[in-house]
Amino acid sequence: MRWAALKIESSDLGQQAVIEQLFYNAGVKGVAIDDVNLPLKITGFVPEDDRLDAQTRAINAALSLLPELGVTGVSSKLDISFVEEEDWATAWKKYFKPIRLGKHLVVTPPWENPELSDSDLPIVIDPGMAFGTGLHGTTQLCLEAVEQFVFPGALVADIGTGSGILSIAASKLGAGHVYAMDIDPLAVRIAKENAQINHVEIECVIPMPAPGLQYDVVVANILANTLIDLSSELYAITKPGGKLIASGIINHRADDVVKGIVSAGYTFDDQRVSGEWVAQIYTR
Repeated sequence: MRWAALKIESSDLGQQAVIEQLFYNAGVKGVAIDDVNLPLKITGFVPEDDRLDAQTRAINAALSLLPELGVTGVSSKLDISFVEEEDWATAWKKYFKPIRLGKHLVVTPPWENPELSDSDLPIVIDPGMAFGTGLHGTTQLCLEAVEQFVFPGALVADIGTGSGILSIAASKLGAGHVYAMDIDPLAVRIAKENAQINHVEIECVIPMPAPGLQYDVVVANILANTLIDLSSELYAITKPGGKLIASGIINHRADDVVKGIVSAGYTFDDQRVSGEWVAQIYTR
């Protein structure tokens, strides 16, 4: 199977806007971000089929409107190339090395063998065609918050699980049950595979938790607009006194997200920053 690679150059500040356009206007099944040098090269991948022409036209139209929305530093030209599935699945591996986060978490790909102490908790991630290697600032912020707030026996919901990295961390930190949700069936499959690699049990599913189910910790590393849109649903699945870890927020959208999530009933606790990215902590 061949995939169309839709590449857009962007400043760091424009990164979220580009990712949003790739997801909402092209329905990409995953992205790769080359951040070795600026501008960033953000590439979204879609199957090469009869939808491609409409998808590329929608992206180009959206890019032309970004300056009017105050988003700068994004190329107005969409570059299109084609890759075999196997090429995409391996191209990003040169950028993925073991990384230590928080007090005890060590995120590593399966082809690396980092030195570990007795207190280290290794999280082995092969993201394949899903998000979440642990390299991105939003994922790192979430992992550190998960380590802080997940306690033995905690019930955890991971909304937009991607590769399953946050769910696996929660399980290794002693969570009693982890519900890992994603709207992308491919991400759900990869999260299940990564759970097996790490010898943990997480419930990997597509739908949001059923009404009435509530969790001690809800983590949502998605996008600012989606966090706002889902704020009432996130509130409903958070136990009274429970925590929401919200991330995937570019810093200029942080106030908008706080306003949206607080309006759903949460109390804003804290904000952590990594470069241009923000994670926020709330209590129900």
